[in-house]
Amino acid sequence: MKLPFINPENDLNLNLAILIIIVRTLSHTKRQTLKLNNERLHIYYFLVKNPVKLNKVMEILGKAKVLLSERNSYSIASISANLDPLFDREGLKSLLTILTAQSLVKVEYKKNDGFFYQLTAKGYELSDLFTENYFKEVALNCNKLKQTLSLSQSSLNNILGQIMRMDAF
Repeated sequence: MKLPFINPENDLNLNLAILIIIVRTLSHTKRQTLKLNNERLHIYYFLVKNPVKLNKVMEILGKAKVLLSERNSYSIASISANLDPLFDREGLKSLLTILTAQSLVKVEYKKNDGFFYQLTAKGYELSDLFTENYFKEVALNCNKLKQTLSLSQSSLNNILGQIMRMDAF
């Protein structure tokens, strides 16, 4: 009898939790300017799930890197990152649909800039329950990404493009 292999990277609840942490940490600047639109959310989601790539972004920006665990430094994912989350618009849209349907994330539409995401009070309450080490690591990576909130969308895309070319994905 074979046991099914469950890929934790595809676990619905884990990915919802990661998105909640990203939205909590990166939805707005210190001046409460909304920053987390679809494009940024895709990029941040990819970088948080690939800390080695996050370090390369920080290196290009001349910022301090995140400390990587052995799990992140010496894994297959660190050598060859899964690019699917970066281009899977429908997957992220499904996750966001669940979060909005559960009243954990609210969406604001701005005519020229599109949709922006932020946590509701219920979302903040839930995010306070993510106290396990993995979620703390995700939160630390998100805090490191706060330094990129001042960058334009095109700058973020350019940096990600540089990393892809360097790594010859």
